[in-house]
Amino acid sequence: MDYSRLINRAFQITWRHKVLWIFGILLALTSGGGGGGGGGSGGNGSMPNLPAQFPVLGPAEWQIISALILVCCCIFLVAIVIGGIVRYVARAALYRSVDQIEETGVAPKWREAFRLGWSNRSFRMWLLDLLVGIPFFIVAMLLLLLGATPLLLLAVDSAAAKALGVIATIGLELLVLLLIMVAAFALGLLGQFWSREIALADRSVGQALAMGYAAVRSRLKDSALTWLLLFGLSLAYGLVSIALVFILGGIGLAVGFGIGLPLYAATKSVGWAVAMGLLPFIAILAVPLIFVQGLWLTFESSAWTLAYREIAGARG
Repeated sequence: MDYSRLINRAFQITWRHKVLWIFGILLALTSGGGGGGGGGSGGNGSMPNLPAQFPVLGPAEWQIISALILVCCCIFLVAIVIGGIVRYVARAALYRSVDQIEETGVAPKWREAFRLGWSNRSFRMWLLDLLVGIPFFIVAMLLLLLGATPLLLLAVDSAAAKALGVIATIGLELLVLLLIMVAAFALGLLGQFWSREIALADRSVGQALAMGYAAVRSRLKDSALTWLLLFGLSLAYGLVSIALVFILGGIGLAVGFGIGLPLYAATKSVGWAVAMGLLPFIAILAVPLIFVQGLWLTFESSAWTLAYREIAGARG
């Protein structure tokens, strides 16, 4: 595999076809969480030692707070569901758009790209991730729990046994963490092919698991080197992002103070000054970072799609 050509081509696709940026930014946005007021009878119903500025909440107030908490939880769950849908549609749209560019030389328009992503292939990609992710999480937790079993020696009335239990636990947990990291690497590599078997070859979940594994196995060296290359580039991107955070954060703080301090001097309201100062700070920091993250995700997705096309195509 010509890795230099792959990276250059992925960069060209990302730079030339700006419609892909929309889906990369969507990925960046989505990639990425009552006790009753026991009013005992007696007195006037207030707690004698509680300061007046902290009044006891009555049943009505607790009902309002509980309702607000419930509404916030519902909104949070809805946001998670919508974010998940957007994420998988954007992923499928990126995969299939890059594939179409390579097949025809013509990039899809926004609506066409959206239709490419809005299909049952996106659902199958989500289902595959779920079927792989849940067992992986359960096994990882069980292994971590198993690695902590030497701590049972702490119940033994012996200093040597307790020390052995602690040392053995540390050693086993480190070994388990290493195994989890290796397994996560393997699943991350296979996942790039599994998801594209669904999005590009329209496989079922079971077929995608089998064919994706076969593709990686047939070109294991190329697959692993592609992963390492993109991982190295992601580290470089991370360093650039850190520099951007400091630069943009400094600019945002300067602008925020420039707005907040005069407002405080005029109104003597700390809340308004902080709120109005935070708005430009967040905008200056977040908007460019999300945009840059979207470009990176577009490039990374394009590179993996190109690698998949070469490896799976060569597999025959």
